[in-house]
Amino acid sequence: MAENKGNINKLEEKNTKERIFESAIDLFAQKGFDATSMREIAEAVGIKKASLYSHYKSKNEIMDNIFEYFKKELIKMRPPEAQNLDKIDKVTPEIFRQRANLTLYIFKNPVMEKIFRIISSEQYKDKRARMIVLECLIHEPYSFSRAVLEIMVKKGIINKIDPDIKAMEFQYTIFTLFMEYLLLKSDNSNTGKIGEMIEKHLDYFVKSLEKK
Repeated sequence: MAENKGNINKLEEKNTKERIFESAIDLFAQKGFDATSMREIAEAVGIKKASLYSHYKSKNEIMDNIFEYFKKELIKMRPPEAQNLDKIDKVTPEIFRQRANLTLYIFKNPVMEKIFRIISSEQYKDKRARMIVLECLIHEPYSFSRAVLEIMVKKGIINKIDPDIKAMEFQYTIFTLFMEYLLLKSDNSNTGKIGEMIEKHLDYFVKSLEKK
């Protein structure tokens, strides 16, 4: 009986922590990190401020958890080949379309969309947000694309191209298109046209790699 009660308490504690996490994301996305107080977060969850501190010591700790969640979700968009590039001869240039579509799918998640809004507003004053943009959204995808292209060229899977230039062509264009998509979506604007542009870019890029 005591064990069951302990399990229930742990479950309630977990649920409360999750509610704090979700409410903080909502408030940070709406008002900004600096303009949101711990008291407001506690009120949004429906708990006392003192109870909030038993789960998170500070706003910064909550933000750390938000950023870590975002990074873990981004890892899910990496194809299996990202873990073992030796298997790259078993795939086609379509791997770039698959990765782009998976990234777009992840960013359609309302929570990820809100966190991106937080990162966008905080990147110029918070190094953690800035590093996520630089490392997770730009440098890592670019490095992966370049590595994949280098292997594909060596194995004769695609045309002989400059992997560095081609990776830049793919990654920086797709990054800009994704940013525009997310900005439009956060403003509840129509994203149909940008969706078509993403598809056109992917079609063009994949076809440019195919051996004639």
